[in-house]
Amino acid sequence: MKKIIICLFISVIGFSANAQRFYSFEKNWKASVGLNTVGSVNTENPFKRLGDYAFRFPVAFAIEYQWTEQFAFEQDLSLNSFKAGSYINNGIAPEDLTYFSTNSNLKWYFTDHLFESDRVDLFLSGGLGLLYVDDLTTTANLSVGIQYWFNQDIGLRFQSYSKFALDKKLYANNHFQHTLMAVFRL
Repeated sequence: MKKIIICLFISVIGFSANAQRFYSFEKNWKASVGLNTVGSVNTENPFKRLGDYAFRFPVAFAIEYQWTEQFAFEQDLSLNSFKAGSYINNGIAPEDLTYFSTNSNLKWYFTDHLFESDRVDLFLSGGLGLLYVDDLTTTANLSVGIQYWFNQDIGLRFQSYSKFALDKKLYANNHFQHTLMAVFRL
């Protein structure tokens, strides 16, 4: 009888410990929606005037497909605006300028290489994008981010991008962009 009780006790503990892990990998889609801010940085020095950020109509959307535990592809879209008179890239914006960006990025989730966590995802991503401020240009992007999962389906993501214009324009140029987004596993 003691052996049966001990076996049942061990089984219940094992089941309870396993039930705490709310996420096990499977191929999945994620949709994200949130806010972004764009650094209106100096043309040749991305670390000058870090306090100048655009935050007018700052919406961001993304769709992501994760096909392995470590890799995913993400397509994002963001809108923002610089107000007339704002400092942007070595000058003053003569009128309100709309910021539009869309990016295709490959993501690498590397949390498991550092520590084990069911709720936190750390990632790096890189890819190419289109940017329109005063003119259209192509960008090469690098980013770093963190996702925190409240449950299996809902999370919060903070991500910082470095965007490098491949064909520099007056306003469509090198800059930083930061996003804060709600993430929904579909």
